[in-house]
Amino acid sequence: MSSARPEPVPAPPGAPLPLREALESARTHAARAAAYLALARHYRERSLPLALPLAQAALDWALLDAEPGITVEALVTLGYVQVGQGQQEQAFGHLALALDLAHEHGLRHLESQVRNTRAVARLIAGDLPGARRDLMDSLRLAQEAGHPQDLLTAHINLSHLNNLAGQYGDALHQLNLLEEQLNGQEEGELQYMRLYLFENRAHIYLNQAREARARGRGDAEREARARSEGYLQAIRDAMRGHPDRLIALTTATHAARLALLAGDVDAAWRHAQAALGHHLELGQQTYLDAHLVVAEVCEAREEPERAHLHYRAALDAARQQGRHRDVQDILQKVARLHEAQGHLEAALGTYREAVNTVQGALTLLAQIEQRNSDLMRELRQARAEAHSWQESVRLAETQARQDALTGLLNRRGLHDALLRLEREDGPLLLALFDIDHFKHVNDRHSHAVGDAALQAVAKCLCDHLPDGAFLTRYGGEEFLLVVPAVPHQPGELVEQMRAAVEGSGWSDLPPGLSITISAGYVVASHRHGDHVRGALAQADDHLYQAKRAGRNRVHPPVGGV
Repeated sequence: MSSARPEPVPAPPGAPLPLREALESARTHAARAAAYLALARHYRERSLPLALPLAQAALDWALLDAEPGITVEALVTLGYVQVGQGQQEQAFGHLALALDLAHEHGLRHLESQVRNTRAVARLIAGDLPGARRDLMDSLRLAQEAGHPQDLLTAHINLSHLNNLAGQYGDALHQLNLLEEQLNGQEEGELQYMRLYLFENRAHIYLNQAREARARGRGDAEREARARSEGYLQAIRDAMRGHPDRLIALTTATHAARLALLAGDVDAAWRHAQAALGHHLELGQQTYLDAHLVVAEVCEAREEPERAHLHYRAALDAARQQGRHRDVQDILQKVARLHEAQGHLEAALGTYREAVNTVQGALTLLAQIEQRNSDLMRELRQARAEAHSWQESVRLAETQARQDALTGLLNRRGLHDALLRLEREDGPLLLALFDIDHFKHVNDRHSHAVGDAALQAVAKCLCDHLPDGAFLTRYGGEEFLLVVPAVPHQPGELVEQMRAAVEGSGWSDLPPGLSITISAGYVVASHRHGDHVRGALAQADDHLYQAKRAGRNRVHPPVGGV
């Protein structure tokens, strides 16, 4: 496997001087990896889009070092950033690599970090039992290693999990244990964790106040609100010396909901707008409550259409990340809003959609467990084939991005490739190819012949790729062509590739079996994620039109655009 020197990634403008100096003065692979790691950790709480390339650079340089510890830390940091940006599959892959590497080299003091981060990823995916298992393991490992940072993080995350589950007593107990640990630390050491202690207590008491309101228990609500407001003020005081944008985001969200409980809609609006501002500046994808709290305040302001817009933003983010349980919760909020507006038919349809997402949640959890099993198998295979632990990590990274049958990029590989393309502006040609009547190939011959047909079509298309273009297996019998250097007549290129498949002799397939493909294509005007997602949806629609028009053709027709 290649171990070429990675391309340098510059420190972001405005990076703290000590971190920039550490990067500039780094002379060894380990020092450069450590410098990038420090920068990534700094920016992961400030700007996730800036943190991502820094974390990837830390991993690239760590893989050139002789010691695996820095690689484990880089993988954990990269996974953490990917969780924050909603890249769950990539995050699980990197965390599986980190856990395997830490276990293989006896780095038990790092295993707790890995399990903590994986627990957060599981929480976001809706896998509360899996998150609890990881956190209990993390707590045990941190206690054995005597590592205070990991111990405190495990208590924080266990408290958050119990809060989500409505187990407020258990949530507060974890925070009491955390406070005992903090009281044993010297002033300045890990004291920033008090921000998380206060924020979690504020959130727990807010949830207790909302529950008391729902049950008509006025005294309990007022007491819980007062406790929550007290901790929010403690956070504001503490943040004067330790600013933290993520804590500022969550604090503003809690303050908005407390103001709603108090009937102060104007204050709720100010806090909700502040939360949304922090959300946009941070580049957070996983914390949906910024949009949700704006929607809730819009309802209180009797602005239902505006509320729908923010519910839609949260819903789109949850769907994009495969968070079916969150999708269900948001749909229920939307249904209640429809009901309040008197749109009973829309409310009923939304309630039905919410019920249907339950199966989606169960399917996702099964997929997570299956993917973890697949990853461990891939890691064992990579270790068996590699000559060093560095090579095994690189090989596992490659395998995670490749479709095993065709050798093409898979969905994860496509995602990473598109992220790299975002760094340069310009159009992209996107073309979706689909094998015609592929089900008949499997039914009339066999799945083995179907696999051979997929491999043959992939090879034929790759033989006609223009320079700089790449092909991915998009799913099933679909392939996606991505061409950064868009030709003057993009439809002609797509038509040539279709014709190449039609004219192939298929010597590796059973006699008499011929294969054709249909294609839909579009040119995305920009390479940003939203533009690409919209273009992919349009290409898929064009593919559908090619199928409806009789198959074995492209849409739009060449010369028809």
